[in-house]
Amino acid sequence: MEKHFLATISNDTDNLCGVRFIGSFFNAMSANRVTLFHICKSDSVTKSQTSIWDNPSDIAASMVPNEAKKSIQKAQKILAECNMPVEHVITKTIAEKYGKVQDILAESARGHYDAIVLGRRASYTLQWMFDRPTDETFQAMIRQHTCVSPLWICPDIEAGRKNVLVCIDGSENGYRAVDHVGFILASQKQHAITLLYVESSVSTDCVEYFRRADEILQNHAIDEKRIHHKVIWGLSVSSTILAEVKKRKHAVVALGMSGQKTGKGGGRVAGTTTAKLISKLEKTSLWCCP
Repeated sequence: MEKHFLATISNDTDNLCGVRFIGSFFNAMSANRVTLFHICKSDSVTKSQTSIWDNPSDIAASMVPNEAKKSIQKAQKILAECNMPVEHVITKTIAEKYGKVQDILAESARGHYDAIVLGRRASYTLQWMFDRPTDETFQAMIRQHTCVSPLWICPDIEAGRKNVLVCIDGSENGYRAVDHVGFILASQKQHAITLLYVESSVSTDCVEYFRRADEILQNHAIDEKRIHHKVIWGLSVSSTILAEVKKRKHAVVALGMSGQKTGKGGGRVAGTTTAKLISKLEKTSLWCCP
């Protein structure tokens, strides 16, 4: 099944980590579509910038600074070198309206994308969502389901990294992360999937957690030989995850985004854990699933 990703583009040609990740992670790029999404500030527009854009009839596009145009062109080149058909790459620019966070989430809701792909710099824009979990705006976003697509936060990639570590905790949010990984990896047989449960309570029985996660993955036709289970004891969920990633060099860590109820006992893989992983995870992409 074809996947469609929304990749945010900044004015910095050196900050295309999300685009590079897409190109390195997938075997068959022809099965995917990518929308390169740039948000431009109205106060950054000059008259001299409007004459060189390929599509002068597009008012929003005419506002794009020269640096952003170079960044978009470089992103297109990266995807082309990964054998993505040119007709599968769409460029979309808009003038900033509600702030970058809300504009990205609004575009995600309109376009029904399978994931929002962010470079490291873009992830800092969203950091406030996790740093202030009691913030009224953040709580409203969760309640109103404003963030409807998984967020992929991509640092600089490291050649040779493979496989996905999925953190489960018995929560529905965590199972949605498992479902997202199964959907994305169904035809990507080069990647194995490790289901990780961080044990912080001796009384927790995680057998049912793994059984349900296995069932979700198998519903996506993931061969059981690609699925592995791991239970690690640790007082800090984030530190345990980081240590495991450093040891095994996973390409991706996937987990639930929000701090919803996670079942009895065990580690709570959400909220503050996500915030810590955003700031500390290096060379591994983080998939946060709402």
